[in-house]
Amino acid sequence: MYDEFKSPVNIQTQCYYTSNVSFKYPMVYGLSDPMIQQRMNYRIYSLMLEVISELINPYSNTITYVTGFYEIKTNERDVLSITLNATGDFGGAHPMSVVKALTFDVKTGDEYELYQLFLPDSDYIQRMSDMIAIQIKERDIPLLGDFKGISPTQDYYIADKALVIFFQLYEIAPYAAGFPYFVIPIYDVSDIIVPDGLLSRMLYWL
Repeated sequence: MYDEFKSPVNIQTQCYYTSNVSFKYPMVYGLSDPMIQQRMNYRIYSLMLEVISELINPYSNTITYVTGFYEIKTNERDVLSITLNATGDFGGAHPMSVVKALTFDVKTGDEYELYQLFLPDSDYIQRMSDMIAIQIKERDIPLLGDFKGISPTQDYYIADKALVIFFQLYEIAPYAAGFPYFVIPIYDVSDIIVPDGLLSRMLYWL
């Protein structure tokens, strides 16, 4: 059982600098269990390095300048959901950007993939893919091809009482469309989420 009155996790901004990278990322501090804190911070730092590596081509003679920052989407009820946002400028027609998200159970330090939020054998993929397809049509989002739905490890973050599914640049839409984000109210999928899971906590006072 979690404590709904528990204070948010303490976050301190750290800066990662090299000759061509400037990235501000979060560090968790002040947790009662240092091992949980260490595990969360290691994952955050590792993902930051992964994001940077996605934007820098080691086989190119062109220097890519990377700038990055983070956003806290949820920090309550023992749920921490953040995004790491980075842009690489390599002198081309337009810069390339990457957004990656992490969602933690602060009680354990475990990171959760999308599929872990839902009951096994539930139809969460089809349900949310259908919801997203409707939003694509309503918002008239241009696509690069037919929308084939989400994956069990689709990018997402939790924001208040909503699950936000998103796609990378060029994943389903052209560059001009930016990052397609789709808000799924947790209440709309409440019958298939894990009881006492991360999403259930967000509905506690609903």
